[in-house]
Parts: sequence; C-alpha cells; structure tokens
Amino acid sequence: MIPTSAVDAVPAARRRGRPPDPHSRTRILFAAESLLDEAGYLGVTIDEVASRAGVSKKTVYRFWPHKPALISDLIVERSRIMPVPDTGDTRGELATLFQMIIEYLTAGHGRTMTLLIAATHDDPGTLTRVREQVLTPRRDIARNVLQRGIARGDLPADIDIDALLDLWHGLVAYRLSGRPAALPGHTVDQLVDLAMSGHVPRLPQT
Repeated sequence: MIPTSAVDAVPAARRRGRPPDPHSRTRILFAAESLLDEAGYLGVTIDEVASRAGVSKKTVYRFWPHKPALISDLIVERSRIMPVPDTGDTRGELATLFQMIIEYLTAGHGRTMTLLIAATHDDPGTLTRVREQVLTPRRDIARNVLQRGIARGDLPADIDIDALLDLWHGLVAYRLSGRPAALPGHTVDQLVDLAMSGHVPRLPQT
C-alpha cells in the first residue's frame, strides 16, 4: 500500500512543474533582439521569439507577462548610456550631445521606444521602468551638458533646458518618422550655433 503522503506529493510536484532552464531567459532576449532588428517592434511576436529561442511560449510568459514587458527589459539591459565628457568647450559638447540624440533615435532601440511607450500606456510598471532606467539617465546627461554651459557663461542662465531638449529630440524623431528625411550636419551645426548665440527657449521671469 502506498503511503497517503506519497500520493499527495505527486499532484503537488506536477503542479509545480519543471523549473525553467536557467539559460532560457538569455536565449529569449537574444531571439527577441534579432527579431526586433529584422522586423521592428510591430513584427515581434511571442510565437516567433519562442521558436527562435527553442523554448515554449509558456516559458516566455514565465519571465514576461506580455510583449511590451519583454521588449522593455531588452532595451533596459542592452542600452548603453554614455556620458558627454567635460572638455570645457560648450559648443563641442552640444554638438556631441546632438549627435548622440541622432544616433540613439536612429538605432533600433531608440526607434522602438515610441511604439513601446504607446503599447505600455495601460501598464505603468513597465513604462516606469523604461523611464527610470533608460530615459531619465539619458535626460540627466543632456541636462548636465547644458548646465555646464550655463556655468561657463556660454548659455543664458534662464534657458529652458527641458524645452530645448524636447525641441532637439522632437526634430530628430519627426525627421525619422514624420517626413522622413535625413538631418544634415550643417543643420545640426546651425541649431548648435543658435543655442550658443542665446536663441533658445527661456524660462518665464519671476
């Protein structure tokens, strides 16, 4: 006769199931990244990611509840956040910052960000993680560049930093998706020159 405790243990073990392969998460992320590069955000499906990673859909869902959560983790873990060195040359630093904005938004992860944010409007946890770990650090680096220029006396003390950064990011994003059209180097130079000559949004006088 089989002990009652042994009989009870079998269903419990089956309910728990096998633990996920410790390497499956990495394979899923690599599969998602390759598919994202090939097909863009809208072309990524959990079915195809699972197939490429050699796992079941159930395994994917053990780690992420939906596609936006998976892609947001991919962006957080793969994004490189590079500082703009303090060279003492405000114009050169602004030019470097503008180029970094262009490079990020034209790269796969940057171009995905707009669609990802739209897809996570009803998932504040996922959206908050992307903002806190990707967008906010990049914004802080950009803000620091402008604050250094103010401290040197090269930029107006009342510059509206957020408005200027929004203008630069918005222009690049619109050239990528709205027109689309390339943003030539001489245009970037002109925009940097405008900032250096004080033609920037200003904070209201108090």
